[in-house]
Amino acid sequence: MSEEPEPSEERTGIERAVRAIRREGYKAAALHAVVDAVAVFLVVNLLTRVVAAPLPAVGPVRGGTVAAIGVALLAGGIEFGLRVRYYTVERFEAANPVVADALRTARDAAADGAETQMARRLYREVTDRLSETSAGGFLHTRWLSVSAVVVVLASALTVQAAVVGVTFAPTTNTTEEQRSPESFGGPDNGVSELRNPDDVLGERKAAAGGREAIDVNFSRSSGGGAGEQVDSYEDSGLSASGDAVAARQAGFAAERNLEDADLVREYNLRVQRDTDD
Repeated sequence: MSEEPEPSEERTGIERAVRAIRREGYKAAALHAVVDAVAVFLVVNLLTRVVAAPLPAVGPVRGGTVAAIGVALLAGGIEFGLRVRYYTVERFEAANPVVADALRTARDAAADGAETQMARRLYREVTDRLSETSAGGFLHTRWLSVSAVVVVLASALTVQAAVVGVTFAPTTNTTEEQRSPESFGGPDNGVSELRNPDDVLGERKAAAGGREAIDVNFSRSSGGGAGEQVDSYEDSGLSASGDAVAARQAGFAAERNLEDADLVREYNLRVQRDTDD
C-alpha cells in the first residue's frame, strides 16, 4: 500500500488561497449582518419608545430596549447564516471571471491530490492570477448604503424622541383615577375617613326650634357714659332709641344632635392627634 505523497508547495498555496476566499465570505456576511442588526435594533427601539409599549424592564435597562436587542440579534444571526451559504468560492469565481475556470480546475485537482507537473503549473498560475482578483463581489454596496441610511435616520429620530418625549400612547385620566387616594398624596395615610363625612356626622337633619323665650334688655346707663353707649349701639347696627328689642326664641339642637356634636368633637381631636404624630 503506497503512502500518499507530501503536498507540494504549489498545491499548499492553492489550498491556502481557497481558505482565504472562504474567510472573505465570512467577513462579508458578518459585515452585512452587523449593519442590518444595528438598523433593526434602532428601528425597533424607536417604535417601542414612540408607542410606549408596556414591556417589563430588565434591571436598569428599559423593556423596549431589551426587546429591540433580542430582535436585532435574531435578525443578524439569520442573515449571517443565509449569507454564509451564499458567499461561497463559487460566488467568488462568478464575481471574478478572470480566474473562474482556472480556479475551479485547480480546486478539483487539489482535492484529488494531483501532484503532476501540469497540476503544479496550474497551481502556480492560479495563485499568481489571484492577486488580480477582489473579494468585493461578496459585498452588496447598494444594500449596505440603504442600511447605513436607515441607521443614521433611526439614530437621529431616537435622540429626538428621547429629548422631546414624543409618544403616541393613549393616556387614561378617568374621574375614578383622579379621586383615588394616590392622586391626593399617595396611599391611605390613616385619615382617609375625611373623604366621607356622613359616616361620622350621620344623616343631615334640621335643628329643632327652641321653646324657651329669653328676654334681652339693653341698658343705656350701664357702664361708662350715655354717649358712649349710644355710639356703640349705633355703630353695631342697633337703634339707641327707647324702642324695646324684640325677644326671640333661642334655637338649640335636640339631645341626639348634641350627642352628634360630641362625636364630631371627639373625631376632630383624634384627627389632630394623628396629624401631630
